Amino acid sequence: MTAATFRLELRRSRALIIGLAAVTLLYGGVMAAMYPILKENQALIDEYMKVFPQEFLAAFGMVGGTLTDPGVFFNTYLGSMIWPVVAAIGGIILATRTAADADRGWLELPLATRLPRSRQILAGIAVQVLMLALLAVVCVGGVLGVGLAVGADWNAGRFLLAAPPIFAFGTAIAALTTLLAVLTLTRGTSAGIAAGALLAMYLLNAIVTINPDLGFLAPLGIFNYLHLRSIIDTGTMPWGDLAVLLGVSVLAWGAAVWRFRERDLLA
Repeated sequence: MTAATFRLELRRSRALIIGLAAVTLLYGGVMAAMYPILKENQALIDEYMKVFPQEFLAAFGMVGGTLTDPGVFFNTYLGSMIWPVVAAIGGIILATRTAADADRGWLELPLATRLPRSRQILAGIAVQVLMLALLAVVCVGGVLGVGLAVGADWNAGRFLLAAPPIFAFGTAIAALTTLLAVLTLTRGTSAGIAAGALLAMYLLNAIVTINPDLGFLAPLGIFNYLHLRSIIDTGTMPWGDLAVLLGVSVLAWGAAVWRFRERDLLA
């Protein structure tokens, strides 16, 4: 990877990165600003939640505590709602850029230079890593900063522990999508498969949570390795789950680099 190639990829991605960071920061800040209101009306909210079936609440990680518990709050509004969407949008768009360039015929231009293919794709992967790291920090830091500013009784250290798993979750999505993009060289196909698989795994996680008898299927879904609620509530990092997500990321990106070097781009 060369500095010039990295700067080019970063320049092409800056609008997406800034946009996603702004949305994440705004959403997290608004939700954190509402936390004192939830806290003041905790009894009323608890009564309201009793209306819903426990299975429904379990699917969103809202059982075993109240909505104002820091872990439940963060997992419900950030971990289950905004972060999977942000990670999917950013990861899939950047990861399928190689396929998009191949579709447009633009990929032939940089590959006509003396720069090795591996450096071309590594520059794109480096931008993916940078973007997801930035978004993970914004996701956690934004909600934490606003929450503490409005008087939320949160443990800052425990909240910050959620950043690495959030980052690893995003890299796993991006890495697997990068591999799909290299294998198909079609942005629509690779993005469609990635988005469909992510949605299927989200539904699988909900089904397994509702029906524990199907727990043996849980390891097949990426959401099984993202336990933000327990991290914030206990301050314990699930190193095994983190290793799985990072391991999948490294293997998928490595396979993508290897395959791109050997891929017939005209096939």
